[in-house]
Amino acid sequence: MRVFAATAALCLVLTAISLPAAGADVTVPETYGDAMRWYEKAAEAGHAPAQYYLGQIYERGLRGPRDYTAAARWYRKAAEQGYLEAQMRLADMYYRGLGVLRDAREAARWYRKAAEAGSAEAQYNLALLYDRGRGVERDIKRAAELYEQAADGGVIEAWVALSVLYASGMGVAADPVKALMWLEMATAAGVATDPAFREALTAGMSEEQQAEARRLAFERLERNPAAQPPPIEPPARP
Repeated sequence: MRVFAATAALCLVLTAISLPAAGADVTVPETYGDAMRWYEKAAEAGHAPAQYYLGQIYERGLRGPRDYTAAARWYRKAAEQGYLEAQMRLADMYYRGLGVLRDAREAARWYRKAAEAGSAEAQYNLALLYDRGRGVERDIKRAAELYEQAADGGVIEAWVALSVLYASGMGVAADPVKALMWLEMATAAGVATDPAFREALTAGMSEEQQAEARRLAFERLERNPAAQPPPIEPPARP
């Protein structure tokens, strides 16, 4: 474990600062303490990945007691450089009030940055904020758009959310076929869905509509390897 930490830290430093001249002596850290000093040097030199991993060390208490304030400080430095993972962690800390004052607006701001950078997880979390009106003005239509983006990125929880929205017509035009499609996908991925919701949804659907929903679910699952859910039985071919 120490060798891995030391090697990773050394790689970060060599990336963060100029490489030594050919033939020059390079001191390789041999202990966890040495590796930590390399992380700190790289982080202080402005290397975003080192800043993020230093934040992880403080947040998880890998160096001693957990220090959420220090973690948030390093996450912020990396996040301000556009480091996506740090933007996510900083948003989470603002939402939960860890190391910073709890602030849903700041959480939404950092989730938005990560979402715009393509993070499916951030898209889902931001959708939840719009859905619930936390840190942003409640906007179910915007929530649905973000759920769609997150769903395309393989966030299974977004599949469940979209099933509910399409069944109710909230934020989107009501569409029982799409509602059942997302529900079938979530079920195939191992999510424990509400039998009563399925029963109510399918009660007004024809056999043809249900078959179409299953066909669409199967096709989307084939195209979306990100979530890697268990396969569902392919629909019968006419």
